[in-house]
Amino acid sequence: MFEKLAAKVINWGKARDLIHRKNAPKQFMKFIEEVFEFKAEMDQVERVEHEKLKEIYTDRMKIEMGDIFVTLIILCEQLGIDAIECLGRAYIKIEKRSGKTINGTFVKSEDL
Repeated sequence: MFEKLAAKVINWGKARDLIHRKNAPKQFMKFIEEVFEFKAEMDQVERVEHEKLKEIYTDRMKIEMGDIFVTLIILCEQLGIDAIECLGRAYIKIEKRSGKTINGTFVKSEDL
């Protein structure tokens, strides 16, 4: 499913003439913008107590996370790297990592 959607995103970017390495710095900034938009929605979810509002902000948060994926997929394509391969490599790096979660943040064993 992810691979099919990633291909659609790449085709969308090609149709809009985005897929050029020279556009990568601007695409990176777009990615950062989307991360901050996601954080704003996440903060709203944490702030509100009313369940209906929490549901609305959670839905918006999901859309912003999707925008993060879109910007990263396009950035990877601009740079000539495969987003799914990147994810696979990152998983190989972390899969046997040990450590513990302290105050909500995972700390690697070697950093304890």
